[in-house]
Amino acid sequence: MKRMILTGAALLLAATACGQQETTPRLPEGTGAPQATESPEDRASPDPGEGDGSEEGGGSGQGARGDGAHVLNMYGDENGFDDQRPVEYVATEFTSFSGLEWPEWTDETASGTGDLYGTWCMDRGCQDEPYEVEVELGDPVDVNGTPYFSTYTITGYDEDMTPEVRQALEDADGGRLSVPTPE
Repeated sequence: MKRMILTGAALLLAATACGQQETTPRLPEGTGAPQATESPEDRASPDPGEGDGSEEGGGSGQGARGDGAHVLNMYGDENGFDDQRPVEYVATEFTSFSGLEWPEWTDETASGTGDLYGTWCMDRGCQDEPYEVEVELGDPVDVNGTPYFSTYTITGYDEDMTPEVRQALEDADGGRLSVPTPE
């Protein structure tokens, strides 16, 4: 009887494992980068410009994939990959964003809200409790025929973000974004 129950449980697990996964699982906040076996396309942020426009941050038609400038996102890939409207965004070696929402994304600017953290605030615990901010991307540069935003500006600060923390952020990367190296 014990063998029959174990065999049945194994068959049940095998049968459920054979089903195709319908959605991509989301990493819990602060768990780190995706597995190295994923391709940049697997990590790319959801495309709110597709579909019926009911997705969060999308629906305007402006900013759908292919529209607007790009960012070089190093989330899970030290070489980076082209991205638009990233939800998780490693902007530089010092600064990262998570939980981003982009109501505006054009060729010239992008405006969004999300959480901000980086090496410049680790001593204050920002990896576990990032700062809520409003951010604007700008100053697109052309790299091999593709426009990339090259700067960011924090336009709205979390009330916990003291002047000292703001200065540490400025000192870390001066609001400059990583862009690809021209070929």
